[in-house]
Amino acid sequence: MDSEKNVSRRAVLCGLAVLTLGLIPENAIAASGVKVLANGKVVVNLSKNPALKKVGGVVQFTNNKGIDIALVRTGKGVKAFRALNLACTHQGYPLRLEGDKWVCDNHLANFSLAGAVTKGPAESNLQNIPLKATKKKITVG
Repeated sequence: MDSEKNVSRRAVLCGLAVLTLGLIPENAIAASGVKVLANGKVVVNLSKNPALKKVGGVVQFTNNKGIDIALVRTGKGVKAFRALNLACTHQGYPLRLEGDKWVCDNHLANFSLAGAVTKGPAESNLQNIPLKATKKKITVG
């Protein structure tokens, strides 16, 4: 019985250490207040997505064609956003957010938060999706 308690304490302490050191990758936040329009464009309500208030903030959603998209705040201005197709430009595998970069688990290509290639085998930046920004909403597509 004592060994079971020790293992549990050890597991808890290791888990806390991992959380404290930040070794668990940060995930993009699923967007709220998202509306897919009949024409395929996606409207993201900024007031429902507090992550986008700060530079480096990211929300993620899927459009009506099944494309995973990240909306990234790249600066302080009203138009300082970028919409990225989250398919790796090497072979199209899905990307995940790890800290401040996008990572492809298939061949370990890395991209900056804004979509620039930082580590191959990918050779081209992530595809930008056109967007229109106002103080209240972003329309993607």
